This record gives sequence, C-alpha cells and structure tokens, in this order.
Amino acid sequence: MKYTAEAGHWYTRSGEPAYTYETGCGETKKTTLREARKLNLVPSVTSILGIADKPALTHWKILQTIQATKDVRRSDYEDEGSHLKAVLRESKRVGREAAERGTEIHAMIEKGFRGGLKGPAYTAVREILDMLHPNDTWRAEDSFCSRLGYGGKVDLSSLSGVFVDFKTKDNLADKEVSKLVYDEHGMQLSAYAEGMRFYNPERISIFIDRDDPTVVKHYVWDRDSHERHLAMFKALLTYWQLAKNHTTETGE
Repeated sequence: MKYTAEAGHWYTRSGEPAYTYETGCGETKKTTLREARKLNLVPSVTSILGIADKPALTHWKILQTIQATKDVRRSDYEDEGSHLKAVLRESKRVGREAAERGTEIHAMIEKGFRGGLKGPAYTAVREILDMLHPNDTWRAEDSFCSRLGYGGKVDLSSLSGVFVDFKTKDNLADKEVSKLVYDEHGMQLSAYAEGMRFYNPERISIFIDRDDPTVVKHYVWDRDSHERHLAMFKALLTYWQLAKNHTTETGE
C-alpha cells in the first residue's frame, strides 16, 4: 500500500504520514476512518484535540461571519437564502486563506531549518531559539507513532528534548503573548513529547504574524504543567477512541 501526505490526519505504525493512500488500481484517495481501521492507522494529535471545543477559534469564526455580512451586499442576491449562502462562503474563504498562509509560513521555516532558503520567518524564529537554546541541534517536521495509539508531526524538536510549535496570528505586534496561549497548545506539545518518549520536555509556543513574519513572539511553558496537559490529552484520546470505535494502543 502506498501512502502520501497531502491532506488529512493519519499515521502508520512506523510513524509515517498516511493522509492519502493509493488503491490497488493506482487511484489516490483521502484516508478516512473506515480505511484507517482497515489499514491499522492511528489518528494525529490535532485530530484528537479537534474533538474538544475551542472557544477562541469559535469566537474568531463568528467574527468572520459577522464581517462577511457587511462585505456581501444583500442587494446583489435575489433572495435571503442565496445571500446567506454567499455570506457563509465569504467567511469560509477568509478562514481558508488564513490557514493557507499559515501553511506557507510553516513551510518557509521548515525549509530554513533543513538548510534551504533562510527567509524572514526562519530568521526571526532562529533568533529566539538561539537565545533560549544556543547549543541545540534542531529537527524539523519529525513524525512519530506513539505506543498509546496516536501519531503526529512536530514543527521543531531538539535532541535535548525541546518541543516547538508554530502558530500564525493577525496583528501580532499589538497582542500580549500570555493571552495567546491556551491549554490545547500545551496539550499538543506534551502529546508530541510523550509520543517521542521525552518525559521532562521543555515546550515552546512560537507565534508569527501572518502579514509580517518578522514579527515573532514566544511563550515557554512551565515544566510543571506538562503532566497535567498530558493527562488532559490522554482523556481526550480515550474519548476519541471510544467515540470512533478505533482503539489503537500498542502497549509497547
């Protein structure tokens, strides 16, 4: 079976992304839960976290929808139903473009850490990490499969057990970094550390401005919160496995 990593959130038991798969007829399809059961794949950290409510994200989506009602004129549509559909399309477009910009910035940073073009986002991130951990060796986009039955791909990690996750934000210069972090960010990093078998990790959330990637802020998580965040993630993992009827723990 041939896998690719174009979209989706599944991993093989060896830790390779299996976002899509190639059928026996040579057709590429997006991996679904049904196929994941057949192929013994594990869900990603972000898939597990996705079952929990995210009030800040929900609030942002509501604001985008409200803004779309102002941007899409009612007079341009024959009936209210058509107008509402146009409003929803516009609000989703904004979210989609924000996600695409985030993916682009992630790719630029990864390229820099892999020895490629060192753009402004990479340079700004590197300055922070050189200040915090000047002697560390960094690995970009390492993937894994945890013995607990989940997988993931880490934005950045070091041989000494430092785990870094990047998030993109709008108007970052005007925001206080302590108000940008949520438990889910700490849970994500703790799950990565557990999956890669580091049990006393340092976790760093780095925020990058979407419009100006030279504007970067960071937050170093208290090590004492790691066990709490890991326990919270494991609770969600158990819920996800029971809800999806897809228990994938290896017990190794």
